Amino acid sequence: MQGLDIFFFLWAASLIFFMKAGFIALEIGQFSHKNAAYHCLLKLLDLAAVFIGYLFIGYGIAYGFNYIVPLITGNFDAELGAWFMKMVMFAAAAVTIITGGVAERIKILPYFLGALIVGSILYPIVEHLVWGGGFQSLGINFHDYAGSGAVHLFGGLVGLVAAYFLGPRIKKYINGVPQALPGHNIPLAVLGAFILAFGWYGFNIGSAASVGDGLELTRVAIATTMALAGGIIGGALSSKNDPLYTANGMCAGLVAVCSGVDLFTPIGALIVGFLAGFQQPFTYKFIEEKLKIDDVCAIGPVHAMSGLIGVICAGIPFLLREQATSLVGQIIGAVVIGLIAIVGGVIIYKGLDIIIGLRVPKEVEETGLDEGILKVSAYTND
Repeated sequence: MQGLDIFFFLWAASLIFFMKAGFIALEIGQFSHKNAAYHCLLKLLDLAAVFIGYLFIGYGIAYGFNYIVPLITGNFDAELGAWFMKMVMFAAAAVTIITGGVAERIKILPYFLGALIVGSILYPIVEHLVWGGGFQSLGINFHDYAGSGAVHLFGGLVGLVAAYFLGPRIKKYINGVPQALPGHNIPLAVLGAFILAFGWYGFNIGSAASVGDGLELTRVAIATTMALAGGIIGGALSSKNDPLYTANGMCAGLVAVCSGVDLFTPIGALIVGFLAGFQQPFTYKFIEEKLKIDDVCAIGPVHAMSGLIGVICAGIPFLLREQATSLVGQIIGAVVIGLIAIVGGVIIYKGLDIIIGLRVPKEVEETGLDEGILKVSAYTND
């Protein structure tokens, strides 16, 4: 790798890191102010858990344990260091999706341990299959340029499994009927969506193997932009102009475009983004009413379903600039990723629930986790 490529990777890693701020703002705005500070703590802890676990174990599972000693001792070359920095940020993005499903009711220790296990073992298994040569060695033609499947489908499904074992928030269901629990700060949530969208350019453009002549980078940038627009329109139409669904639609479009962002035509990316944004209310209703999962920040429609849409669409020829993928391969890859996420999520979060318990006490949940556990308040009346 040339010096410019090293800088390019570190630039991408920096933008992906900043997406964390977008996740925090988007999620906090969608639930009660009584749990905002606690959620910030969870976000900080899962970041540390992933960085540590990925250094000592995760990168080795994904790409080979021969890299672990150089990484730990600091005796690595610039190329290995740059790859690590970019890929550890992808791992952090996958794991932090989980928080949106378990918000307002999970205890700190099991959340931290879950993030540590997912970030150091479960996610790297998927990463190895997608980017470490696993699917290729099995003869499966699976294309996931920037992680619709590896990051978003995976993270969304693990988060839904964790939310299932946690159970719904106290006031979510009355006589089995789901109740709306409005967020406390819509502008904050929308700002978070914009921060995520900004970081997504690093997420997608930074997935190129090198700077090259810049053509691949510009194609990816334009496809990302069109998917963003499609997601906004899709979310606005299906939700009848609800601001949260529209903001989440922008994110859903960005999730979906990741898999084939290097191959989608601008119109193809617009269609993919629109589909992802449009499906949100229907997927959310299914998760809420049929599966009885309290998906606080809509990680099901925004990440899991949009990730699945993106993976499948990356195998549909008329959406692509060139036919370089296999629809069958895309479907097989999605199924394998989904199974790993669900089975692994069950083992991890059911296990943690049995061993130490996942959920805060009822009285703490009613009081609010900020006051009930941290003895602080995210907001004052001064």
